[in-house]
Amino acid sequence: MTTGKPKTENRKWHYTILHTESSLGWGGQEHRVLAEARVMPRRGHRLLIACDPRGELYRRAGREDVAVVPLQFGGRANVSAWLALRRLLLQERVDILNTHSSLDSWVAFLAWLRIGNKIKLVRTRHLSTQVRPNWPTRQLYQAPAAIITTGRGISELLHQRLGVPRQRLHSIPTGVDLGDFFPQLPDPKLAKRLHLPPGTFVFGTISVLRSWKGHLYLLEAFKELREEGLNAILLIVGEGPYRPVIEEKIKELRLTEAVRLPGHQDAVPEWLALMDAFVLASYAHEGIPQALLQALAMGKPVVSTRVGGIPEVIVPEETGLLAPPRDFQTLARAMGRLAQNESLREALGRRGPHLVASRYSLEQMADALERLYTDIMATHSDPVSPAPASQKKGAS
Repeated sequence: MTTGKPKTENRKWHYTILHTESSLGWGGQEHRVLAEARVMPRRGHRLLIACDPRGELYRRAGREDVAVVPLQFGGRANVSAWLALRRLLLQERVDILNTHSSLDSWVAFLAWLRIGNKIKLVRTRHLSTQVRPNWPTRQLYQAPAAIITTGRGISELLHQRLGVPRQRLHSIPTGVDLGDFFPQLPDPKLAKRLHLPPGTFVFGTISVLRSWKGHLYLLEAFKELREEGLNAILLIVGEGPYRPVIEEKIKELRLTEAVRLPGHQDAVPEWLALMDAFVLASYAHEGIPQALLQALAMGKPVVSTRVGGIPEVIVPEETGLLAPPRDFQTLARAMGRLAQNESLREALGRRGPHLVASRYSLEQMADALERLYTDIMATHSDPVSPAPASQKKGAS
């Protein structure tokens, strides 16, 4: 574990890559940063993370053999963050600077501008949220040598809204570690602890509890199935700011006895193993959700929505079932089909692991990143080529 100023090792690294992340929470975006920190050093690269010490990413990275630097990006700390990041880039001889959230991307962009053409700037965009097509935002996306997205739909959005050339947009979904996620039997002790009676069909979902993850529509769909007489349990795994709203909806729909809310769980595979079908009811912002890929890797039949990059993965009747966002009645029909059609579940369950292994594994993500980093390091200039710091008035 390394905290504070990273120690430069004697080992000869291929590239030194610094990730910045200002987010305090824990979700797919932060998981992606940590996933890269785990896999890239195995390929001969040195990876550092600069993130807020109050955040979950800092805590989790600190528990592992990852070089993590405390850096607060927000509020009045912006100037000090810019200076600290500039020093870090120079002291650690960073080759590639990869930014993630909006705030750290702005701080990193300004630090990069003052250094000159020594470091390749990369921006990773995780969500399909609309971006403002104004000049500052265009600058933030036009400057990097490459923009990484977690789905082709996000790449197309950035091209259409901001005019980012397609050749600088690279869709690289977060890969699944196939050593952890594979078809496996449920833990009977965990099932007993959750009061999951034998023979009861278990629908499940895993995500941060946010409004746009669509839990309220999932609950409405589940209510319809229960009213039709389906003997089923709904397992909602995760924690987040929307939990009180979800709990209130469960009471309103009189589903208290049929829904389990165990909170955040780190051992994701054992929770997916409990599920007979995985459901993701998001209505906005998604790239290619990691929980969806993880469920597929474990052979779970899935139902999801036509949002973001999800249709890149779920081909109806082949790799899963799809419903329109916010349409709980269509979602309920798709869920009901899975519950009542064992042959359909088995067919979808067989295809999921093959799909993930062939296109969405952790090693395939690392392969794509390594190719991209090699390509941009071979170029001589970035789209926005800042003048060397020594040529700028007042440069220190």
